[in-house]
Amino acid sequence: MSLRAYTARCRLNRLRRAACRLFTSEKMVKAIKKLEIEIEARRLIVRKDRHLWKDVGERQKVLNWLLSYNPLWLRIGLETIFGELLSLEDNSDVMGLAVFILNRLLWNPDIAAEYRHPTVPHLYRDGHEEALSKFTLKKLLLLVCFLDYAKISKLIDHDPCLFCKDAEFKTSKDILLAFSRDFLSGEGDLSRHLSLLGLPVNHVQTPFDEFDFAVTNLAVDLQCGVRLVRIMELLTRDWNLSTKLRIPAISRLQKMHNVDIVLQILRSRGIQLNDEHGNTILSKDIVDRHREKTLALLWKIAFAFQVDISLNSDQLKEEIDFLKHAQSMKKTTSAQSCRSDAIISKKKDKRNSGSFEQYSESIKLLMEWVNAVCAFYNKKVENFTVSFSDGRVLCYLIHHYHPYYVPFDAICQRTTQTVECTQTGSVVLNSSSDSDGSSLDLSLKAFDHENTSELYKELLENEKKNFQLVRSAIRDLGGIPAMINHSDMSNTIPDEKVVITYLSFLCARLLDLCKEARAARLIQTTWRKYKLKTDLKRHQERDKAARIIQSAAINFLTKQRLKKEINAALTIQKYWRRLLAERKLLMLKKEKLEKVQNESASVIQAVWRSYNARKYLHKVKAACKIQAWYRYWKARKEYLAVLKTVKIIQGCFCTKQERTRFLNVRASTIIIQRKWRATLAGRIAREHFLMMKRHQAACLIQANFRRYKGRQVFLQQKSAALTIQRYIRARKVGKCERIKYLELKKSTVVLQALVRGWLVRKRILEQKTKIRLLHFTAAAYYHLSALRIQRAYKLHMAVKNANKQVNSVICIQRWFRTKLQQKRFAQKYHSIVKSQHEVQECMSQQNRAASVIQKAVRRFLLRKKQEKFNNGISKIQALWRGYSWRKKNDCTKIKAIRLSLQLVNREIREENKLYKRTALALHYLLTYKHLSAILEALKHLEVVTRLSPLCCENMAQSGAVSKIFVLIRSCNRSVPCMEVIRYAVQVLLNVAKYEKTTAAVYDAENCVDTLLDLLQMYREKPGDKVPDKGGSIFTKTCCLLAVLLKTTNRASDVRSRSKVVDRIYSLYKLTVRKHKMNTERILYKQKMNSSISTPFIPETPVRTRIVSRLKPDWVLRRDRMEEITNPLQAIQMVMDTLGVPY
Repeated sequence: MSLRAYTARCRLNRLRRAACRLFTSEKMVKAIKKLEIEIEARRLIVRKDRHLWKDVGERQKVLNWLLSYNPLWLRIGLETIFGELLSLEDNSDVMGLAVFILNRLLWNPDIAAEYRHPTVPHLYRDGHEEALSKFTLKKLLLLVCFLDYAKISKLIDHDPCLFCKDAEFKTSKDILLAFSRDFLSGEGDLSRHLSLLGLPVNHVQTPFDEFDFAVTNLAVDLQCGVRLVRIMELLTRDWNLSTKLRIPAISRLQKMHNVDIVLQILRSRGIQLNDEHGNTILSKDIVDRHREKTLALLWKIAFAFQVDISLNSDQLKEEIDFLKHAQSMKKTTSAQSCRSDAIISKKKDKRNSGSFEQYSESIKLLMEWVNAVCAFYNKKVENFTVSFSDGRVLCYLIHHYHPYYVPFDAICQRTTQTVECTQTGSVVLNSSSDSDGSSLDLSLKAFDHENTSELYKELLENEKKNFQLVRSAIRDLGGIPAMINHSDMSNTIPDEKVVITYLSFLCARLLDLCKEARAARLIQTTWRKYKLKTDLKRHQERDKAARIIQSAAINFLTKQRLKKEINAALTIQKYWRRLLAERKLLMLKKEKLEKVQNESASVIQAVWRSYNARKYLHKVKAACKIQAWYRYWKARKEYLAVLKTVKIIQGCFCTKQERTRFLNVRASTIIIQRKWRATLAGRIAREHFLMMKRHQAACLIQANFRRYKGRQVFLQQKSAALTIQRYIRARKVGKCERIKYLELKKSTVVLQALVRGWLVRKRILEQKTKIRLLHFTAAAYYHLSALRIQRAYKLHMAVKNANKQVNSVICIQRWFRTKLQQKRFAQKYHSIVKSQHEVQECMSQQNRAASVIQKAVRRFLLRKKQEKFNNGISKIQALWRGYSWRKKNDCTKIKAIRLSLQLVNREIREENKLYKRTALALHYLLTYKHLSAILEALKHLEVVTRLSPLCCENMAQSGAVSKIFVLIRSCNRSVPCMEVIRYAVQVLLNVAKYEKTTAAVYDAENCVDTLLDLLQMYREKPGDKVPDKGGSIFTKTCCLLAVLLKTTNRASDVRSRSKVVDRIYSLYKLTVRKHKMNTERILYKQKMNSSISTPFIPETPVRTRIVSRLKPDWVLRRDRMEEITNPLQAIQMVMDTLGVPY
């Protein structure tokens, strides 16, 4: 097992022990006893029609509910409740948890063994289901309550979510309510019952709990401040900081508020919030994604919290004392130690003790621990930068505690700290290093630059290997972030902050694992002492025995040596005499051989001299030929060189002439091109300017249109969401009722099946008795026939001829009668079976019809009951709201208003009601032709259409809209006609605002042309006698036209008529000019009137999409807009609706 897995198992065991302590606390034990009493007293009981161990669907439902929990929480809860360990692959093994729940929570082998039938398998005695239901109920309630209590107590350090993010339930109370609703008998609110027993459930998983706190981008993820506050919660253990957050952090002020929470905590702890350059770190810097200041803030948090939290000072001091004691013991027991080294090391400790005064106590202890470990390797660490650049110190730290992860032989001792490559090319021992264990002792000053560079590369490669060893060891140890890389450490000065943080993680991890290592080291030292003593005794005994053996062996060897020397002398003398005889023989043979060789050499020399003379003559002839050819080649080469120079001179002269001509042409061409390019650049710049202007206008139009479309989409989505919610709630209620009906139907079908089976069995018994009776009668008939045959045979034995004829006739008759009897029986049997099938089919049709009728009747009754219940609830709620509002806000003025309204309601008359006023006004409008009667009718219609949608629908159906348009076209610009037109336009506007009657107004004959004529007539000309009324008619007509054209189809239809668009655009120009003149006139009056102290700010209409906000008066909306009174804004609204630019 690796240390990573071992550490994970230790953490899980610590979590299990903490869960057991929480479960066995006095409060939980008392509550569990009360719960057991409630279950045993049958005050909490599972319904008898719910079979948790039989019904697969119910088992799956409970399993899905429990799997809503986080797998880690569920594992801890199950292990604590059942008191046993679950053999899972990891903490996310959902399949293993599901198997355990099905086999141990919804089923109990011990209860099954207790109630099992002795002979019949899978059959259980009475009481098994009740005992299993009690067991499941107890364990399930304990599991839910314990998990809720453990979550509130923050049992797990990193405090994960109790429920999965995609779970159906987010609170423990919802699970208990669902369980009590589906499985418990006579239980309403189960959570209230459990809280009375001392098992309250209060946890609610909020969206903040499900927030993804993982950081993937430092600039973006830390901008909102939520993750920084979460970091401070984990570091300070102050879990109330998240309540101060503003979530979701959308605006800049919300993000700055969240970051300010973190900065206030750091300031309260005395931390200076300054970066490396002395600039103050502000919340706006973090929100604005300032990279340097964000990193500086993170380093401040790391140094202020992480180092102190990860390092336990007491444990670190104990470890340092232990290491120093071990080092002193090693020096005393070592035979190679000398006092001078100790004196030197003490002097160095005194010299370097004052260099860490600027650091905190934890960092000083960290450096002391590093030096205590490195003392075993004769290495002195002076700082947190250069001393760690070659990776040896980190390798020593890991090797000291875990030698099998970093073997000492694998550590490269030749690094840039132990070997120094000077500029002169020499390689010498680095005097700055205190390493006495390096095996390099070089003083080679004859190296060239190539050897120096190769050695330097070799040293860098060794450092890289050291860091690779560290990385692989850290990967096996686990729990240490990979913060360093050899490229950031080697051949440079490492970052001190990174090294200190990394060392704090490494120290915490090694000290966490050093308990077992320290015990192992203690055992090893004791064993080594014992082994040293035993080896010393054994060595002394062996020494004595060896001395005795050596003395005996020396005597024996001296005797053997003398014998060997005598034999060797005799052998040498024999071989020496033979060698002298062989030398004499060789001398004689050499003399004879020299004579023969002298004679042969003289012959060979004569032949060789003649051969050399012939060879010399051939060489002289060949040299003459070669000289002749060479002189010919040299003359030809000189001629060709002269010819080539002549050609080159001619080519250069021609080239110069052509180049002068080309340069003249090129200069003129460049002048022409410069002029033409300037012309093209001017055209392109003008086109680009025009394009940008069109683009800005198009962007403005698109922005307004998208805003309108977005608003429409939001409203549609909101209405769709409300409709979906209403249907889902109705579907849930229907589903519950259908489940009840299906259960009732299932029981009815079972009863019907039993009754039908009994009837069928009864009919089959009756048929069997009939068949048995037929068989008996046939057998009796056959028996009587046999008796008759025997009697006839005995009687007529004498006269055989006559008897043969009589017997043949009798046999034929018998066979024929038998066939007839069988045929009649088959016919009766088929008729009986057919009648039975018809009766059964009729019964099944009746049952199906009855079930359909029952289903329809139950659905109808349920719907009626639900409607009655909903109406009653809504009435009760209305009465309660009215009572509570009156109780809270009632005063004498409101009481007086209420009494006056009651008095008015009592005195109201039938003719003053809206529907009567609508009918009377429509009658007057359609029948009367006098102007005063029409004006009175229009006033009534304006009131009723403003207050009631039904009156608008009645007016649209009566055909009064076309009558009003005819009336408008027949009026002139007199004051009474203007009054009639104003009320007529207002009535049309009220009807058009209601979406169901908008089409009736738009479908009237010449609707748009009539309204445009009105706009043309009342466009506020200078000199109008009644400008206010004219302005009112103009703005109301614009609003009416905009409401009618707010749909896309109508707007496109009107936009296709170019004359209509031109008229609207001309009206817009006149209105703009009039608005500008009025503004200038007001400004002039302001300048002339010195008594006015407040400056006048001219109204500038803003282009907005407000047509969709024009709703009827009975619609209560916050964004509902009142009537527009500004003519320019009104005509701009019409143009915006049509999509016409202005």
